[in-house]
Amino acid sequence: MVRILGTCAALALVMLVAFPFARDAYHRYEVAQRLKPLMSEHDLAAWREWNGDAVSFGRSLYERCELINGRGASSCEPYKIAIQ
Repeated sequence: MVRILGTCAALALVMLVAFPFARDAYHRYEVAQRLKPLMSEHDLAAWREWNGDAVSFGRSLYERCELINGRGASSCEPYKIAIQ
């Protein structure tokens, strides 16, 4: 009985520790899937090397688009939608 309770407690602890990492990985995957059609080869290479979170990478793409096309440009709207 003690062995079963110990195993359950260890499993619960592992799940509690792993959950934030799994959630972050899934969110990164979701944002990447929305951004992939919008990225150039250079952006994809930068994405592979990116160590930050997916939203900050998308935000940098959005800000770059605004610098090139001007604030509120309709061509930048897909980036804004992808990072939400």
